[in-house]
Amino acid sequence: MKKIYILFILLAQVTYGQISIGQESTFSTDNNFEGWDNLNTSFTPVSVAGGFLTAGGSPSILPGTLPPNRLIIDNITWGGNYTSVGVGGIRFEARNLSGEDMDLAILLFDNGTGTNITIAESGSVTVPASATNFETYTISLLPTQLTVDGPKSLDDLLIDVLGLSITRIDDNGDGTESLDFDNIKVLSVAELSLESYLYNDSSVHVFVNAGTLNVTSSNSTIKTVRIYNITGKLISESLGNKANVSVLSNGVYIAVIQDVNNHVISRKFIK
Repeated sequence: MKKIYILFILLAQVTYGQISIGQESTFSTDNNFEGWDNLNTSFTPVSVAGGFLTAGGSPSILPGTLPPNRLIIDNITWGGNYTSVGVGGIRFEARNLSGEDMDLAILLFDNGTGTNITIAESGSVTVPASATNFETYTISLLPTQLTVDGPKSLDDLLIDVLGLSITRIDDNGDGTESLDFDNIKVLSVAELSLESYLYNDSSVHVFVNAGTLNVTSSNSTIKTVRIYNITGKLISESLGNKANVSVLSNGVYIAVIQDVNNHVISRKFIK
């Protein structure tokens, strides 16, 4: 289903871009979609007015294949090498005047076609029917929070992303619902509000000794340690609970730690 939708996106796209940390769509000018106008309007009617973007659902153009509530907005000016840029996640404001809870996820996709499309899907957030005023939501794009489908590995996709979609993934409603979006922003790893989606385990500690970062936990076994600089750029990835930091310059870094239960937690450390 995701691949079928993305195929329609690619048929409609003509403009490419490079994502950067901190770039933001504020929709401050009426009818200026700020890159979010690269949409297949057979799926999602959109408008920009009053300082926000409104995206509506629509009846499926592929009955039996795509549900009738497929509310999706996408943007290929936000493509590029997510790994080298250090993209950590997307933050946005949304409000729901439709009376139906809506579950949203982010899809990252490449420029493949048909069965050659590779898509990475994030975890989801719920914009509840009670969110009738704008509220802030954060979706992680850390590799440990993504699942990939297609011929490419996740690592290969993340260095060559064509664009992203914010998509509704629940099957509630009848396709007439809509959401208002505002202040969609690209976050670095360092900027993420980690408590909102990462496992909180006070037993996890990090310390540097003789050029090695050591991670200890009394509750679980550590699977991987990824090290990012303060701007969110990935520096290294190591298996187990140790990472070589001897070649790093002195400064502040972030260790993103995944345990064998796929829980993820972040710790800052000083080299």
